[in-house]
Amino acid sequence: MKLLIIQADNRQYFMTKYLEENGYDCTVFNPNLPSSDNERNFDGVIFALPTVKNSRINCEYEVRLDTIIPLVKKNGFVFSAMADDLFRMTIEDAELKFYDFYEREELIILNAAATAQAVLELVLINTDVMLSDMKILVTGYGRTGEAIARILSDNNVDVTVAARKLKARAKAQSENIRAVDFKEIKNIARSFNMVINTVPEKIIGSNLLAKFSDNCIFFEVASKPYGIDIAEAGKQQKKLIIASSLPGKYVACSAGKFIAQTVINMIKEERGNE
Repeated sequence: MKLLIIQADNRQYFMTKYLEENGYDCTVFNPNLPSSDNERNFDGVIFALPTVKNSRINCEYEVRLDTIIPLVKKNGFVFSAMADDLFRMTIEDAELKFYDFYEREELIILNAAATAQAVLELVLINTDVMLSDMKILVTGYGRTGEAIARILSDNNVDVTVAARKLKARAKAQSENIRAVDFKEIKNIARSFNMVINTVPEKIIGSNLLAKFSDNCIFFEVASKPYGIDIAEAGKQQKKLIIASSLPGKYVACSAGKFIAQTVINMIKEERGNE
């Protein structure tokens, strides 16, 4: 099977390597592909994670979707991640098969674990005390929040989770992690050394930011529009680290392998249904 790879960071490099080791013929996109590759020569294309970034295709080169589509055979595979409805409709209108590999449960779980390990590394390089002396607030307890809270707790950090849903708070408590409702944060804010947000909608605005110590460090792990008011954090001179796409920056080899494994699973399932 011949696959075109849209590369944006090192994850795609390691993904490509793993795919090739498993028998897939891979070509990394560049604007000067041989003429033989410009005539619907590919059985499928794998876009980066995320596929669209800052309103453009996420790629190391400036590229348009209408440049990629003609390279893929009719009824070919298009693997993307977190693409919008317009992207999906464009792919389907071109008679190609659209798949979002980031909707796959196995990748969500593995990517959360990779993100958690990267967060732990960020915490370590941004503190001058032992982990056992730290108090960290993790906002959100989805897959990523849970993985982050667990790895911190396993490394003797005093962790508190903030979550809206009773079920999420109960799950955290069952794992011996303190859990509170978002409304309770303001009462305990000054006790934290760090805050790690995983919620992609604003939950920490001007008033709540002011409740935290001036020395508290904030990590924004969620995607846009973010959970922390970025502009307000700047006005209050809070230290804020935008920690997006962490697996690609800190554990690219494993993260790329996870994507490759997921794509292989999807191809096998599709072929089994033919």
